[in-house]
Amino acid sequence: MAKQKVEMGQMKEQEMMVREALKKIKNKVMILSGKGGVGKSTVSVCLATDLANRGYKTGILDVDLHGPSVPRMLGISGLLDIDSEKHLIPKTVMKNLSVVSIEYLLADKDQAVIWRGPLKHSAIAQFIGQVAWGELDYLVIDSPPGTGDEPLSVAQLIPDAKGVIVTQPQEISLADVRKCITFCKHVEMEPIGIVENMSGIICPYCGKKFHIFKSGGGEKIALITGLPFLGTLNFDPDLVDAADKGKLVSYISDEKRPYNQDFKKITDNVIKRVEETRVEPISVEEIRRRRWIRVAIPLFKDKVAPILPQADEIAVFHVIEGRIEESARLRPEGKHTITPADISQLKVNLVILKDIKEKAKYVFNRYKIGVVSNAPDLPPEKLIEEFLAGRLGGD
Repeated sequence: MAKQKVEMGQMKEQEMMVREALKKIKNKVMILSGKGGVGKSTVSVCLATDLANRGYKTGILDVDLHGPSVPRMLGISGLLDIDSEKHLIPKTVMKNLSVVSIEYLLADKDQAVIWRGPLKHSAIAQFIGQVAWGELDYLVIDSPPGTGDEPLSVAQLIPDAKGVIVTQPQEISLADVRKCITFCKHVEMEPIGIVENMSGIICPYCGKKFHIFKSGGGEKIALITGLPFLGTLNFDPDLVDAADKGKLVSYISDEKRPYNQDFKKITDNVIKRVEETRVEPISVEEIRRRRWIRVAIPLFKDKVAPILPQADEIAVFHVIEGRIEESARLRPEGKHTITPADISQLKVNLVILKDIKEKAKYVFNRYKIGVVSNAPDLPPEKLIEEFLAGRLGGD
C-alpha cells in the first residue's frame, strides 16, 4: 500500500511537471502512420525544419523508443547534457530547431530498448516535463508506426496534440489510415489531415511522373473520412540519400528543389489547420451570467463522481434565469464508461465534477462545454445553487 502511494505521488509530480512544460509550447503536432515504411519520420523532420526556416521556434520529440531514426537523419549524436536545474538540454540542430530522442539517452546507440507500457509512458513524460525546451511555437512529435503505447502516452500527456496521418497511395496503406483515424477518435485526439507520401517518382531524364504505388489513395481516403487532404509528396532518391548521410536539414532548406516546393504547401496547410482547430478555454463566469444554462453532473452512488470514468449516471439540469426548471437522471445505454463525448450529446454547456484530468478538460472545451472542478460532496441540486450563487467554480 505504501509503495502504491509513493508511485501515485510520483505520477502526480510527473503530471505537474508535464503541465508546466506544456504551458511554454504553443502548438503540438504528432505525426502518425498505421504501418512502418511510409516515411513518417522523414515527414516529421521536414515539417519541423520548414517551420524553423519560417522563423517558428520548433522542437522535434522522437518518441519512437525502439527504432529512433531522427538522430541519423539529422546527423547529430552524443548524450544529452543537463542544466543547473537538472533538466535535459535538447540537441541544437540549427537556429529555431532542437531535438530530443531516446537515442540521446543511450550510451550505446545499438542498444535494444525492451520496455513495457508504464516505463514507456514515464520516459515520454520525462521527455516533455524534464527537458529544457523553453518557449516553442511548435513541437513536432515523431511516434512509432501503429497505435501502441507511445502514441497513446502522447495523447494522454499532451491534451491538445493534433494528429497528421502519413500514408502511401496503395490500398494496404489506406486500411491502416482507417486504424489511425479510429485511434484518434478513441483517445480524443483531433486529426488535422492526411499526407500522401511516395505518390510517384519523377524521371530525371524525361520529367514524366510514374506512379510506383498507384496514385490518389490519400486524397480518396480523406474524402471518404471527411479529413482535410494536406498534400502529396513524390519519392525523391536524393532526399533518401541526404537522410542516410545525416544531411536532411540542409536538403529540405534548399528552396529550389521540387520536393521542397511541394512540402511547403503541406506546411502551409498544417499551419492553417492548427489555427482552425485551436481550442480556447470556456469561461465559467460567462456561462454563469447566461439566461439559459444546461448543466451535467456525473454521479456515483448519488454523489458527484470522484472522477468521470467512475460515474454510473448523469444528473442533467435545465436552468433558466437562475432557477432549475427541469432535471433528469440519465444512464448510458448498454455500456460503459461515461466519456466527455457522451456528455456532449446531452447538449449541455457546463459540467460540474470533483476532479478532472487535463485531457478531459481540453476535450470538454473542444465541445464548447465549460468545466467546474473541485466540487464538494453535496447533492446535485445544492451544487447548482452553489454555482449560481458564485460560490462554486471561477476562472
